[in-house]
Amino acid sequence: SKYEKMLAALKITLATHEKELVDRPLLMAVMRRFLPLADTLLNMIVVHLPSPVTAQKYRVRNLYEGPSDDECATAIRNCDPEGPLMVSVVKMVPSQLGRFYGLGRVFSGTAKTGQKVRILGPHYVPG
Repeated sequence: SKYEKMLAALKITLATHEKELVDRPLLMAVMRRFLPLADTLLNMIVVHLPSPVTAQKYRVRNLYEGPSDDECATAIRNCDPEGPLMVSVVKMVPSQLGRFYGLGRVFSGTAKTGQKVRILGPHYVPG
């Protein structure tokens, strides 16, 4: 095809079924090979964002509204896997069993399969 010379210069190899594509689907297949989004995004995160161990030391005041010297704040600050389980739940998805699956980020503690947790609302005030 008329694109083979360009693809060869870019060292892009398409699968047999991808070579039969035209227009936008062909462009999408080429771009997936040229700039793999998942790998590129992960690399940008690793290179440009601080690790949780580094970031949570200065972000704990934004992540936790309780006292800055209590057990929870200390565990978040230190990313302590043995500390109390502290998770920021960003999405709740209902299941057919009348329960919910929570999608979130663990800031301290260790989440275990089958573990029961209490979810506090966004305006929960400790104490």
